[in-house]
Amino acid sequence: MPLVRLLQACGLKYRFVNFHSISIGHMALEPDCFVKEGLLGLRPQVKEIWLAPENLVANKHLLRYWEQHLRIWKSPMARLLLPVAKSEELGKSYAVPLGKAALYPKIQSAWGDRAPLLKLTQKDYEQGWAALREMGLPPGAWFVCIHNRESGFYNDPVQRFRNGDIRSYLPAIEMIVEQGGWCVRMGDSTMTPLPAMPRVIDYTRHGVKSDRMDVFLCAACRCFLGCNSGLVFVTNVFGGTAAMVNMIPLPAGLPYGTRDVGIPKLIWSSRENRCLTFKEIFNSPVGDFRSTRLYEDAGLRIVDNTPDEIREVTMELLEISAGTIRYSAEDEELQRRFKALMRLHHYSYGAQSRVGRHFLRKHANLLADA
Repeated sequence: MPLVRLLQACGLKYRFVNFHSISIGHMALEPDCFVKEGLLGLRPQVKEIWLAPENLVANKHLLRYWEQHLRIWKSPMARLLLPVAKSEELGKSYAVPLGKAALYPKIQSAWGDRAPLLKLTQKDYEQGWAALREMGLPPGAWFVCIHNRESGFYNDPVQRFRNGDIRSYLPAIEMIVEQGGWCVRMGDSTMTPLPAMPRVIDYTRHGVKSDRMDVFLCAACRCFLGCNSGLVFVTNVFGGTAAMVNMIPLPAGLPYGTRDVGIPKLIWSSRENRCLTFKEIFNSPVGDFRSTRLYEDAGLRIVDNTPDEIREVTMELLEISAGTIRYSAEDEELQRRFKALMRLHHYSYGAQSRVGRHFLRKHANLLADA
């Protein structure tokens, strides 16, 4: 592109990046990978400029946190350069490399146990906890953020196969409360209302909802129970741990954080009257289906995680976050067999996160040919 050539001729090593700022998940994951990649010496050092016109930004407060690591151009004029940011020479995605492995597993593995890039400011910490006390949380209480993907926010029928039913989370929510915690339901006002439950806050309809509070809740929670929707990545980039349920497609089933755990949806073949094995999914185009219509045309039905499966992986999440997790030899063998099915081109190949232990025990038959 002419502008690229001009910058190179002037000896300026600039990289214009976009990070798909209209999505909060990309606003978290993409710059996290980009900055870590540079600090680890895995890419050439450049003078980067994040093109983030504020009218195209999902969360302006999260953007402010990234200013400590990146040059950001927020002016509406930045929109004119977005095509440059999408060029192969000056931009790449760490999260949407369709048809091949994502870049995040390599970067996260290399980053290891280093501290997260982002940390709540003292001001946000104090204001956030003050707001939580107004909502009923007592001092010293711990809470889990809960999020379930529905169609209301994007109104996208193409990817409704990624959605879930918040009612399937209820046993997990009850278990968190039984363990002494609180639950804060995240999302937007189109979400299906939760029934009134003790120590459960439906933040989606609360008057304190704001960009600042969204960031605070994700960063301050003990852990995050979510799905394959981007809000969970805000918890990750602040160093938090997450469980992701109803993950699909299968090759993208391993979550972002190295201590995270996920469980995928199953796929039922109406033609064969059975669930496809994990190997069958990994070794066929089904593993990369990205629209509801593709599954329907192939005679396949998506099987959401059961309430019991979600409850069990939530228990595992609480143990991970508390540092009390223990895995048996059987658990490690099932984990090894699942990951052995993944190949270099699979999206989450090399990820350090895990598939839920109860889920793999329950569906060990789907690993029979692994």
